[in-house]
Amino acid sequence: MGAEILRLLVPLALCLGIFWVILKVSSARIANQHRRLAGRFGLEIDQPPPKMGGFIRTDPSLYGRYRGRELSFSAPGKGLKGSRQIESLVKLELRDRTLRAQMTPKGLLRSFGQRAGGLARWMSGDEAFDQAVDVRADHSRILEAVLTAERRVRLAEHLRKSKATLYIGDGTIAYAKLGLIADEATRRQAEEVVDFLCDLAEAVEGGTLPG
Repeated sequence: MGAEILRLLVPLALCLGIFWVILKVSSARIANQHRRLAGRFGLEIDQPPPKMGGFIRTDPSLYGRYRGRELSFSAPGKGLKGSRQIESLVKLELRDRTLRAQMTPKGLLRSFGQRAGGLARWMSGDEAFDQAVDVRADHSRILEAVLTAERRVRLAEHLRKSKATLYIGDGTIAYAKLGLIADEATRRQAEEVVDFLCDLAEAVEGGTLPG
């Protein structure tokens, strides 16, 4: 009986050991990219310690200010609503609350979809952009001023590359993308996105409707 139990326990222990190593390596890669992001933008990093002997590892979060605005990176959940996909979230302070908008790659069902309730479809008149990005907004005149031809190209590229959704409202610009920031390529994309969001925030605040 003892030998039979041992034959069962040894493979189980081996599998758990391999799983533990995979978790540790993956967590270290994610933490390294976040440390580099923290250094790039002057942010503080919050890295909770592992639990249950290292089998539970919470992804790091970043908080601080960049270009005079509150900025944060987080992975708020281990799955989107109705799915098992992982999401990373970049949030930037927006001091103007006039505009509410959501921008999503065409054909991509996203978790922010419910936040766009009641917003009308906005068409830029740029056929390539309108076919690539679904935009919902409540102030079309602000978007017309903000989404210049150059910004439309950059926005479509960012959303397409990262399969992301951009939400503007409630004093925040939120950029949510599938997957974690776990390698140099995704970190560099995140760095580009942050500066794009800052430029966008400045444009939105400068495009507020009078009165």
